[in-house]
Formats: sequence, C-alpha cells, structure tokens
Amino acid sequence: MRSLPSIETLRALDRAATHGSYSAAADELGLTHGAISHRIRELEERLGLTLFRRVGRGMVPTREAVTLLAHVRQALAILDRAFPNHRRADGSERLVISIHPALATRWLLPRLGSFTQIMPDVAVTIRSTADLEEFLVRGVDLAVRYGSGDWPNCTSLRLGGEIFYPVCTPDYRDRLDIRTPEDLRRCTLLRHGWQSWSPWLRAAGLRLPEPAAGLTLSDSSMLVEVASSGQGVALAGSLMVQEEIKRGRLVRLFDIKAEDLYGYYLVWQTGTVPSASARAFRSWVADCFAETMAEITGQPGPTPIGEADLG
Repeated sequence: MRSLPSIETLRALDRAATHGSYSAAADELGLTHGAISHRIRELEERLGLTLFRRVGRGMVPTREAVTLLAHVRQALAILDRAFPNHRRADGSERLVISIHPALATRWLLPRLGSFTQIMPDVAVTIRSTADLEEFLVRGVDLAVRYGSGDWPNCTSLRLGGEIFYPVCTPDYRDRLDIRTPEDLRRCTLLRHGWQSWSPWLRAAGLRLPEPAAGLTLSDSSMLVEVASSGQGVALAGSLMVQEEIKRGRLVRLFDIKAEDLYGYYLVWQTGTVPSASARAFRSWVADCFAETMAEITGQPGPTPIGEADLG
C-alpha cells in the first residue's frame, strides 16, 4: 500500500481551510503555527499544488484545495465515526454543538448554564453557524436547526414547532395607535427573508398583499433588533422575542398567531455513536424546549423525551 499523508497533516489542512488561518488551526489542534505551515508545505510538495494563498491577513484555500478538501473531510468523517473520541487531552469529555447564531444568542446561551451545572465535567463548545454543511464536517456532535427535519445523512429529532405573531415597541404601538389588525395597513411591516407574512395575514382575515417594500432582514436577531429600535412591526418567532417581551422592549400585537410547517430539530450524523454527554444534552435540550414553549403558550409541554427516544 502506497504511503499516504498522516491524519495529522490532513487535519491541519481541514482546520486551516475552515479558519482561514494557520494560527487558529494551530490553536485548535494544540500545535504551533510553524507546525501547521510545515504540514501544509509538505502536502503541497507531495501533490505539486498550491493549496493556500495569502489574502490580507488570512490564508485562502485555492480551487485545488477546495476540491481536495471535499474528499479529505469525507474520509475524516468516516474515521471519526469508526473511532469516536469524546475525551480531551485533560481527560474531560468534550461536546461540540452547532447552532444558528440567532437561536444561540436568543435562546440557548441564556439557558446553557443549567446544563453545565448538571454536567460540570463536560467541556462544551458552541459553533455558531447558519450553514448546515458546517455541521456535517468533522468534530460536531449535535446540531440544533430550524427546518423540515429531512437533511441528508442526518438523524433528526423534532423538538417542536414555532408560532409567529407581530411585535413592535410599546412606543411604536402607541404612536400609531395600533388597536386592531386593520391598523397594520398604515404600519411599516418588517420582513424576514425566509418568513412570509401571508399565513398570519390570512389568519387575521386581512386582505393585504405580502409586503414588497421596506426593509428585509436575513437573520432573526437583526429583525428583532430593528423592531426593538422602533422602526416598524416584525412578524417574529416566539422563541426569538420571548426575552424582549419579558423585558418590555417589545409587545405582542393581538392574540392571533400563525404556526409554521417547519420546526426545531436536534440533528446528528447518521451512524455516529453518541457519547454520554451527547445523550445528556439531547435529553436536556428537549426538556428545556418543552418548558419554554409551555411558558410561551400557557399549555403543558409534550411528554419529556427519554433515552429510548434519543437512540
């Protein structure tokens, strides 16, 4: 069998491309900047290719490197599934969670302390990314995602659905004298690029077209912040605005709601062997989500998820 590059060299390539930095890759892998540079140079000489180019202060993978990385990451993922390692060098168990930035900031992080209290020996890393592909690369144990739940090569566990309703600041509501859904006709309706106003407008019996003018945001946190600054009325998910409503920065307009076909899911690679910390997090986050939705809706949450349900 011909000699192949070492796994350490392939990991150096993977991490350097992910971070766009040899130094950041070195920090993650516990190596020096020089060691990463040496491994990349060794791989370039072996292949007769240039794998990275310096752009500004970063290192950008070349087209050849991107093609190579697709195969390398697939191979590393297979090896990680075959030889799972959930322990860090200091003996503590590691747990890497991938989650959308808005959901991390507005829901998970304020509650994560209760998990670290019950699992104090687990070193938790949060990778905040909106890209599902980042979850599919090596090193991520679990992801929390919003969508249909049918992502390829993944096992998904539905946590629950989401409800949407209009929100704005108390000052905006009073200044425009918003009392009924009809009053929204003279309001600025803020929009999320992925969330249509139409289902809520139908539920409210309003014959209004989907807003076409004004501001459209691609991130739920930005949508909430713009609404909180008094720039209009946002159609927001209940998890995204729960804390803002509690603090009085935003108010919910009307009792009318729209339920989305999508939902929140726990997602992990099909075929992976879950660690004890991954199983504990699955159970904790499912219970935490149920408690949150029960608080929002005023109705009892679903039956807590047990180990048998989690696999």
